[in-house]
Amino acid sequence: MISSLIKTATGKLKAAWTMNKQTAPARRRSTRRRWIIRVVGALLTLCLLVAVGYGGLCTYVTTRLIYVPQTPVPTGQTPALYGLSYRDVTFPSRYDHIMLKGWFIPGVLSPGRLTARRTLILLHGTRTNRIDVGVGLLKLSAEFALHGFAVLAFDFRGMGDSPYAPFSAGEFEQRDVLGAVDFLRSGPLPYPALGRPHVIGGWGVSLGAATLLLAAAHEPAIRAIVSDSAYADVIPILDRVLPQMSHLPPIFTPGTLLAARVFYGVNFYAVRPVDVVASISPRPIFFIHGAADTYVPLSNMTQLVAAARKGKDAHVQTWIVPGATHAKSFLVAGQTYVNRVVAFFTATLGPDTSGGVAIGG
Repeated sequence: MISSLIKTATGKLKAAWTMNKQTAPARRRSTRRRWIIRVVGALLTLCLLVAVGYGGLCTYVTTRLIYVPQTPVPTGQTPALYGLSYRDVTFPSRYDHIMLKGWFIPGVLSPGRLTARRTLILLHGTRTNRIDVGVGLLKLSAEFALHGFAVLAFDFRGMGDSPYAPFSAGEFEQRDVLGAVDFLRSGPLPYPALGRPHVIGGWGVSLGAATLLLAAAHEPAIRAIVSDSAYADVIPILDRVLPQMSHLPPIFTPGTLLAARVFYGVNFYAVRPVDVVASISPRPIFFIHGAADTYVPLSNMTQLVAAARKGKDAHVQTWIVPGATHAKSFLVAGQTYVNRVVAFFTATLGPDTSGGVAIGG
């Protein structure tokens, strides 16, 4: 009896041992699978958290880049400070019809005799407005007017007193320049007695210069261009500036630029005046750049000049201003700057022999 029980127990132990020996590999495989699933799940969760964090930070930086704080034109800062007549104007950008704010200043041929025959469109830089204190744009506008050139100066979209719109470094702002041309050619006349301009030129600084080049490539009515401190391609500047602005590593820059395109439709990679500047010829271009410019290095002008000279019958002039940092050439060179730019526009747009019109301010 006891012997039978011992045999039975021994048999069960042998059977259990045999079964355990047979099922152990399967249990080990099952354990490995569970471990792999947990590891993969943890990695996927980590990747998702990293992606969400990366995307969130890129979107935040994009918002800071796109939403430019507006600086309204201060009360009293008008051409009247220089004894000039002017009219406030409002006109739509071409294509998307954003209503832009600016002013029209007639050219002065002699005291009390005004003209609009030769009109210059003046374009300011980023995060500023049509008086652009940092470059002395109001004073420069007055200098041009006192030399007989009418001036249309306005605030880009999303800047100054113009309505909000995303900043695009020139991709959309060029529509504002084209709208200014449309206004001069067919909009309400600020001074009906002066008639419409017979010829239009353009002057721009930094963002304004790059945008002017982009717009002039599509608008032959802009007959002569002064480009002061333009960038050839905005991406190298953003590659440098975005990490400084965001205090994030450069790895976040591509995501920031992608977010700008996805959420705001802004393709900064398309802002390359160097690709279109040759098509402006044979219209003349005068490139000006500060020798000490580290924000938009002098190499940008070198690239633009080389590209512009590839145009058929190209007419290109250059001036490197010693000691001038970014967009400060007028402030450094003063009257020499005025004289050289006025001489360029006089030679390219022709003299005003109309004698002007006697008209009240």
